[in-house]
Amino acid sequence: MKTLPVAALLAALALPAVASAGAPIHLVGQNARYTLTLSKVRGHSVTGATGRLVFDVRNTCGAYTVSQKMTLLIRNQDGTLSRTVSDYDTWEAKNGRRFTFMLRQGNGTSMKVQDQGTAVMGPKGGEVTYLVPQGRTEKLPPGTLFPMAHTRTILQAAEAGKQGIDPPLFDGTSSHGAEHTFVAILDHRQPRRDRFAGLSKLPSTLVDIGFWPRTQKDDEPDFRTQMRYFANGVSRDVRLDFGNFVMTGKLTSLTILKDACPSSHRSRAGMAAKG
Repeated sequence: MKTLPVAALLAALALPAVASAGAPIHLVGQNARYTLTLSKVRGHSVTGATGRLVFDVRNTCGAYTVSQKMTLLIRNQDGTLSRTVSDYDTWEAKNGRRFTFMLRQGNGTSMKVQDQGTAVMGPKGGEVTYLVPQGRTEKLPPGTLFPMAHTRTILQAAEAGKQGIDPPLFDGTSSHGAEHTFVAILDHRQPRRDRFAGLSKLPSTLVDIGFWPRTQKDDEPDFRTQMRYFANGVSRDVRLDFGNFVMTGKLTSLTILKDACPSSHRSRAGMAAKG
């Protein structure tokens, strides 16, 4: 099973008024919790699934730190249950030049580091140096984005009225370097009342994102997700397509966190929005 790409659920939150055209996208800290439920099965290997996702973003003066924990409980065809836990932690420089990551997976009791390392980017491309797998390096093509920058680019494209973009992404969930992504921008919705008050004043855009390994020739993506992004980076109405089964993610709790570098943008601290 592919680990959920961070870019698929990056939901950096803010509570400012709607940004005017051309205004910079501001992604601030947040803590979001999602309930995952099974919505579709292909084949017979999976007969049931449920889960949860906890997503935490901290905004500092020069970087974003992200912590994501996803737990899935899957009922297999023979009736047995399997529990999969993924812990993912990253540090991403806001200038897009450096990114550190660690991905651990297991059953919650026994966890193993799957991928860990540091990526650097420059005008002519970049490179990933892995601690796990030890000694492995991968080149990154020019224009590769790290997760928070990928989210910001999606929001900028939606604001500009584009129908799709295809930037390469490196999020640290694979030992094979960057992935191809294609983002289809499906619709744009004006502000409307929302159960989370901080979203009611913001326009939103429905996007569909496919992820392909750079070495893969298959037309079908390795992973696909769909969600509604708000103008501040919040995502909800999430759909996660793992291939043999599909899950939907419902945003159940949302807390806005204070910027650690408040001079960079006005923010409101500790404001919780729970529906």
